[in-house]
Amino acid sequence: MNYSSKGIVLSIENFGEADRYVQFYTKDWGMISVLAKSARKSKRRYVGGLDLFCHNEISLRGDPKDRPYLNEISVLNSFPRLREDLDKVLVAGKLAQWIKRLADTSTPMPSIYSLLGQSLALIEKESKPEKLELLNCIFKLKLLSILGLKPRVDVCTKCENEDDIEGIFDLNSGGILCRACSPKADFSDSLALHPIQRNLLNIGDQIKFTQWEEINFTPDLLPSLARLMTQFASFHTQVRLPV
Repeated sequence: MNYSSKGIVLSIENFGEADRYVQFYTKDWGMISVLAKSARKSKRRYVGGLDLFCHNEISLRGDPKDRPYLNEISVLNSFPRLREDLDKVLVAGKLAQWIKRLADTSTPMPSIYSLLGQSLALIEKESKPEKLELLNCIFKLKLLSILGLKPRVDVCTKCENEDDIEGIFDLNSGGILCRACSPKADFSDSLALHPIQRNLLNIGDQIKFTQWEEINFTPDLLPSLARLMTQFASFHTQVRLPV
């Protein structure tokens, strides 16, 4: 029996002398692994659709949840300018790793599929390094929100104070602490949260990619925010994630 859906290539692994296992994140089946017969011998059979990050219409033979065979493939977007730029490949690779490690399930999550596709399209078009780093952060916030893991920074997680806009981010409580609630022994620069960073954590998952050209952020605050988000996600999922 044949099945069809749209999917984005996340990884490729050689198998035997001629075949490949291809991992897709799909619209209808979540994460799946597919056997592409003779993929290493025939370049015409899959018409370039097995390159990393390619967005395809795929047709499968067999149950999508039980390592089916790839029957046919039609490329929707190969993102050529993305794969020609090392910096963009590295950013896209981080996004793919977060999905592979946090959403490795055959449960359909079309919102994650859409998030990945939109993010790859923006990476391909973006020319500013600082905007690529910002996209990296916003993607992670959106993914965590979809998975129900969004950090709480709208109020202090202990006293629910809404007025203290500065404080530190506490990994154990999963959100911000005002200075009155944060023990001095726990305060460190690595977990200090700037008000601008706090605001992005609060609204980042609501930002519309259709307004991407209008979105800006202080570049100097991005590296520490990216590290903080990775610490938070790794702490609460017990999964090692790339910054």
